[in-house]
Amino acid sequence: MKYSDLVKFEPIESVIQLEQADSVEAVRHLVQTFVISKRMAEQLCDLVIPNLQFETPADNKGVLIVGNYGTGKSHLLSLISGLAEHGDMAKVVKDKDVSKAAQAISGKFKVVRLEIPATKKSLRNIICGRLEDFLANEGLSFSFPADDQVDSNKDDLSSMMALFNEKYPDHGLLLVVDELLDYLRSRKQHDLILDLGFLREIGEVCKLIRFRFIAGLQESLFDNPKFQFVAESLRRVKDRFEQLRIVRQDVAYVVSERLLTKSDEQRAKIREHLQKFTPLYGGMAERLEEFVRLFPVHPTYLEVFEAISIAEKREVLKTLSSEIKRCLNSDVPKDEPGLISYDSYWEFLQGNAVLRSVPEIREVIDVSKVVENRIQQAFTRKALQPMAVRIVHGLSIHRLTTDDIRAKIGPTAEELQNGLCLLATIPEKTSDFLRTTVEACLKEVMKT
Repeated sequence: MKYSDLVKFEPIESVIQLEQADSVEAVRHLVQTFVISKRMAEQLCDLVIPNLQFETPADNKGVLIVGNYGTGKSHLLSLISGLAEHGDMAKVVKDKDVSKAAQAISGKFKVVRLEIPATKKSLRNIICGRLEDFLANEGLSFSFPADDQVDSNKDDLSSMMALFNEKYPDHGLLLVVDELLDYLRSRKQHDLILDLGFLREIGEVCKLIRFRFIAGLQESLFDNPKFQFVAESLRRVKDRFEQLRIVRQDVAYVVSERLLTKSDEQRAKIREHLQKFTPLYGGMAERLEEFVRLFPVHPTYLEVFEAISIAEKREVLKTLSSEIKRCLNSDVPKDEPGLISYDSYWEFLQGNAVLRSVPEIREVIDVSKVVENRIQQAFTRKALQPMAVRIVHGLSIHRLTTDDIRAKIGPTAEELQNGLCLLATIPEKTSDFLRTTVEACLKEVMKT
């Protein structure tokens, strides 16, 4: 039985750019293919759409979409902006609740999309310049005052919207910005404070006029230690923004419902296969349905991937697509679970020149290679050598989940056993006996 017999695989290989959504056909495809988890549906219905709509008086705020590289952030921005811009998009959304709630914004906005480039311009000049270009394309002439002539950015935005609403009295204007965090990180302290002040005014003006703002960030702005030197400015921005976070559960839902869809018959076969191994791994029996939904991906893969703090361009869905594609035509092993666990990411990381250039990752790779070479040359228990190599790869990945790669913390033998589905030839097929074997292997690695 091959992996391809147990899953219907739909790869995710391309990285979505926000400005693709300027095309009607492209945005329709993006709306149709966005997989919405229950938690995501609640966030869209209860947080995003209420802050975008303008027909019911409310304390509208700006919205920030927070999600790591490759978790679907730009896809989500495209979904939201597509619903706001086109009146017929709500009916192609896969989730019924979102489709119904989207009627409050459906087709009621003109949309301006912006991916912030590498630039020394201020955030105000970037955004105001883009808005001026948009208005010019709509046949409207409007110029924001120069930086040294500004009395109130809110008043200037209000004047712009007054002109906009003369031509579009029934529409709002939605500005969608991607890659905001990378831009803010590049700014010096004084410039950053001015940028955050402008961002605060944008959040405030959303309550007053039919102008709305959504931005995508790779990490949360407000609890990010890299911005603590402007903590007071951030606190004032936070008051005027709501955050939607793309979390591990959302990514897991995409994996199970798009990458790896399964029929009931396929699920039954997977369940039967995995049940043979539940005595060996703590938590597998209790989480069996989760293992079945994500098969052949180990659930812990996503948990560890989310925690990696150094490698920013992680692209979890794209990486998993590559790993799954590679094993599709292989036979599912009968004597082991056959799951893709997080130690397999080590091979990808070593082969990625961009990630290798990060000093902390380079250091972990160098140390890991030394240990692995010692295992190949001097490991005395040859039967456990494959397990030892996997343990080293798993521990190397775990190093990257800490803020300090020298921190004296890491997974226990039991966590490695369960998280990697380690297996060895043992006389008793029990979790305790296997853990004793894993502990013995770890001690041998330390001696080597």
